[in-house]
Amino acid sequence: MKKPLFFSMSFVLLAAGLMLVLSAWAGAGPGQAAAQPAAAPGGREARQPAPYTMTSFGPWNAAVAKTHVPQVSFEKAGRGIKVTVQIDNHPMDPQKPHWIMWIRLEDMKGKILGEKTFKATDPRPAVAVFEIPAAVAKVKALERCNIHGVWLNEVDVKLP
Repeated sequence: MKKPLFFSMSFVLLAAGLMLVLSAWAGAGPGQAAAQPAAAPGGREARQPAPYTMTSFGPWNAAVAKTHVPQVSFEKAGRGIKVTVQIDNHPMDPQKPHWIMWIRLEDMKGKILGEKTFKATDPRPAVAVFEIPAAVAKVKALERCNIHGVWLNEVDVKLP
């Protein structure tokens, strides 16, 4: 191989690699939330711009949404409210691997009211119980699946 061609190819490869590194390093800009990585169909890593919901499930389908959208229930607990967040019919399987990584409860301003992390070996269903002040009127329940990303359910606080 001739030296000029070798140096030209080396420069192109170096520039391409530098562009990849810089784009990965840049991430979210000021004032933007960093997107959560999620595995897309076919197992490739993808950027998730917003949590998926029952009606907006991104690259997945309604059947996947049914097993990922957090189910939320409320009951009176002392001066506050006991909130149970559960992900039904979802595997907790270290062999695949496929599991719920965490469940988080937030108020509508994004303040975290509680969070619980899980391991693939934890029993199913993934359940998290939190106690919140009685003044909270609506909550966001989020969960992170290691394959299907972050899922959201916004729920009005209603006692039975």
